[in-house]
Amino acid sequence: MFLSFPTTGGRGPRLSRRAFTLLEMMLVMALVAMLASLIVPGIRNFYKGEKLMAATDGVRAAAAQARLHAIDEGIPYRLSVVPGRGNYRAAPDTSEAWNQGAQGEYPTIEGVVPPDIALRVQSQGQSISVDSDEESAVSFELGDVPEDAWSVVAVFRPDGTADRTVEIICSTAHSLPLSITLRGLTGTTSVRRLGPGATPQQGAP
Repeated sequence: MFLSFPTTGGRGPRLSRRAFTLLEMMLVMALVAMLASLIVPGIRNFYKGEKLMAATDGVRAAAAQARLHAIDEGIPYRLSVVPGRGNYRAAPDTSEAWNQGAQGEYPTIEGVVPPDIALRVQSQGQSISVDSDEESAVSFELGDVPEDAWSVVAVFRPDGTADRTVEIICSTAHSLPLSITLRGLTGTTSVRRLGPGATPQQGAP
């Protein structure tokens, strides 16, 4: 008895292969776009938060060095910023030390915060603006700040105190600002994040 089997013409068994349909590809692309819309804003906010922290670190370091130089040198030291921009500077509290391009015998500290961040000074009794949509101006190059552009934050005395209590606001567009509180009684600083309706902290002058 002979048995016959169907032949495949020398070819192996044919495997079924299903291609992606246009609808499936559109669904995948929509899912990717949705995930990106959720993740990207978080990454941007994280990056903005890191830049704000870097800005506060730089300004606080300048304030600490100004206080230390005031104590070590036995002379008042002035901390100033350019309002609405990112420049800050600490130098002896003399007109000579604040002349543009002047080189004095005492140390000076000058810096600029990361791009798109503005510095503002708020004294006690003033309201703090937390407009997150406010755009900052471009900072001056180091060493090129006009003399009349500086605004005094505080003056550190040789005993380590400062002549006033103020808040330095570090702000950037579409993000809640950070506030550096400089306390006159101790000459030290602290940082807090501002929210809508925030007001300056009360403290010793």
